[in-house]
Amino acid sequence: MNDALPGWIVDDGESVRREAEPYRHMTPEKRAELLAAACRSMARLLRIRDDRDRVLAHTDPLPESTIRALERLRREAARTGREPGIDHD
Repeated sequence: MNDALPGWIVDDGESVRREAEPYRHMTPEKRAELLAAACRSMARLLRIRDDRDRVLAHTDPLPESTIRALERLRREAARTGREPGIDHD
């Protein structure tokens, strides 16, 4: 039995690289056009959804790593009396 995978199967990293390739050298104007088209599509979809308000109210939970980073930055700010990430010099 041949255990080799078909040639079209690639690892996750390569899959992402292939998917992102068209955007690597795209102008900001072209990216803005694509973003505007995606927003128009979403607006059209929201108009026909029964759960529009629930969809719009949804927020993704922050990853635990982000929560820990925010807590660390808040502790640092409280300790030093300075806002983290702002150059005070």
